[in-house]
Amino acid sequence: MELENIFRDIKLSKTEITVLRCIQSDPEQCLRDGIRTVAERCYSNPSSIIRLAKKMKFSGWLELVYFIKFNITMPKLDVTNDVDFMKIHPPERLPELLNSLRQQRILIHGSGFSQLIAQYIYNKFLVTGVNASLALWPDYEILEQKNTTPFDAIWIISKSGRSSSALNWIKALDGKETDLICFTGDYQSPLAQAADTALIIHDPQKYDDDIYWSNPFFGYCILGFEHLLKLWFHQTETGAPVDAPDD
Repeated sequence: MELENIFRDIKLSKTEITVLRCIQSDPEQCLRDGIRTVAERCYSNPSSIIRLAKKMKFSGWLELVYFIKFNITMPKLDVTNDVDFMKIHPPERLPELLNSLRQQRILIHGSGFSQLIAQYIYNKFLVTGVNASLALWPDYEILEQKNTTPFDAIWIISKSGRSSSALNWIKALDGKETDLICFTGDYQSPLAQAADTALIIHDPQKYDDDIYWSNPFFGYCILGFEHLLKLWFHQTETGAPVDAPDD
């Protein structure tokens, strides 16, 4: 996992990257050795490492090491099978989302691995009678120009929620009266923040942008979507509204 991708918004020197990679390789050993030993090993000094931690918005050395340990190193070693895999934000939007499936004209988009999930949702909507289209084209504005009838809702699947494709679509949808629904692994991502309804899927490899390590995220996306369909079928059969889930 490339640290340059994880901390893409921070300009890091070669020495600073060396320090971060040293911590990533064995954070427990770094904690045992202490900041002075790690600084010597990386041809740096303790004050430079403290400045590095501050630059990365951490309080100091320990917070930096623990962040790398629990958010970068440990997920690679232990991928959780947590069954609580999906949260809906805001939860009160769920009934409205389900009610809209029968009336709305929906456009579904995903790129890379997310394209597979977009294709799955599209295929499932076809057999359930939902008016849906699949968009593999990365530029929404061009698609919009080619369609005389506007879409009521856009569904975007993006693991990170900050891919170039997702960001382009967010920008293109700004100011338009179009519902934005997303499946993403990061509730703090630009996509989740821009969405009217965000389905936050458990992602134990949040910083693995290259999708290298084993990860249940995309499987959870399908399970989450199937759960929505189950609620929708129940609503359709019984006529009873679906209560917003507890968050």
